[in-house]
Amino acid sequence: MHTDLEISNSVQSRDRFLDVTLIAVALTAIFHFLPADHPFGVAFAIFVVSLAVAMVLVAGLGNASRNKWSHLFLIPVVLSALADAIYSSHVVQFLSVVISLGSLALFAYWTTMPKIDFKRVKEFWPVAFFKNTVFPFGSLANYISKIRGDRRLGGVAIGAIIAIPFLMVFVASFAAADQFFSKSFSSIFQNANFGSYVFKTIRDVIVGVYFLAAGTMMLTRAFGESKNLEEKSEQKPAFFNQTVFVTFLGLINVLFLIFVGFQFAYFFGGQDFLVAQGITYASYAREGFFQLLFVAGVVFAISWVIYWMTEMHQKWTKILNIALIVETGVIIVSAIMRLSLYIDAYGLTLQRWWAMYCIILIGLTLLSVAVFAITKVTYSQSSKVAFLGILLVTSVALLVPTEKLIAKYNIDRFLSGEKKSFFDRSRQDEIVGIDSYYLAHLSSDAVYELVRFANMEWPAWSLFSDSAREREYFINQLIQKRNSLKLHISDVGLGASLSDHWALDALETLK
Repeated sequence: MHTDLEISNSVQSRDRFLDVTLIAVALTAIFHFLPADHPFGVAFAIFVVSLAVAMVLVAGLGNASRNKWSHLFLIPVVLSALADAIYSSHVVQFLSVVISLGSLALFAYWTTMPKIDFKRVKEFWPVAFFKNTVFPFGSLANYISKIRGDRRLGGVAIGAIIAIPFLMVFVASFAAADQFFSKSFSSIFQNANFGSYVFKTIRDVIVGVYFLAAGTMMLTRAFGESKNLEEKSEQKPAFFNQTVFVTFLGLINVLFLIFVGFQFAYFFGGQDFLVAQGITYASYAREGFFQLLFVAGVVFAISWVIYWMTEMHQKWTKILNIALIVETGVIIVSAIMRLSLYIDAYGLTLQRWWAMYCIILIGLTLLSVAVFAITKVTYSQSSKVAFLGILLVTSVALLVPTEKLIAKYNIDRFLSGEKKSFFDRSRQDEIVGIDSYYLAHLSSDAVYELVRFANMEWPAWSLFSDSAREREYFINQLIQKRNSLKLHISDVGLGASLSDHWALDALETLK
């Protein structure tokens, strides 16, 4: 006989499962009509916000959200979704997808875990996080079976759900093999494209099951036993002793000091020093930045690994690591100066913008490592703070109108009254003028500045000796962009960004 408490729990579980099912169906519908075919722009932003709301609702079903600090992960979700809705830059679209979905996964995991103080969290991504995020389907059968206390129910449900996509595939195969069979099924869907319909149905079923499984996984965690998440402070295995670290860091420091000496020779000698060495200012600016960026990245990795292995408890390991960071700081300054010279000589591009962002971000993160080591902050705390900092700073950076600023910089530089040049890779030569080909192929984010440039008077000089020819080429590129943008907005609907619509309005004002 079932007790009243068992019956009550079964009813509550059934009700919660029904609620999660309705939420999963709603999310699947949003996915189908918005980002499924055009996964960027306003459509993706609405979908991401819907996902966040759904996760909050599911957590509420389990009276969860016990870790209030987990809501910090929603900040980059909102910022990156907003950036995707506004801008059409491919870099922004890629980073916004990675940041928003990654942050949502972290929020879903930690908001439904047993309560634990932020300071006591060892790491944001334990092994269980990847299991629950990548493959949450096991929770679906377990949760369904608990409703009636009969594991066969869960098995039947999962078997049926798994069978649906295969049934669709077999129907599509039979339709391709037999014209009468295909005609019979096609008539059911009237004029619909049968193959496309089957594909979209299979896709939506798989997505819907995933949403349902993820929701039940959140409920499973929310109603799971309150396990103590406070891990025992275990001593990390001593892979190497202090002598190894001191030797390793000492040798690297010697090499870095020699290289830093060369950088100071340039800092104090300037252009005259380079000319005396037979090095042109332009070649010095153009060469070496990405090698120095790579070096800074390797030092960043070395510093964090040593931090993880030693907690910076060993005196000389700490001193040598901080010294290496200081020397890398000089190298980072040198890299920034080189890139600044390069931009001044040849103009600003999207690659150079994000390269500058990366080198500055690495420099700030290395500085935080030095500060954490000096103030004796544990690796666990420092890694969490650094990760959240990088996540939030990058999310904010996505909201900067990058390509618009790039276009404005290059145009104003060209109109400044000086004969500036750019490096034409196809010709492997420096060309006096403006790289109108590059500007015309920027995304919709830059169109306002491009139209402003096209509608004003150009200086006498240009890429070609005939400035009228160059201007005609540039305007023709913008006209083509206007025509293609009209088709794009008509085709993708909400998949277009706000920037696409603003760009089309600006292009209509072309003289």
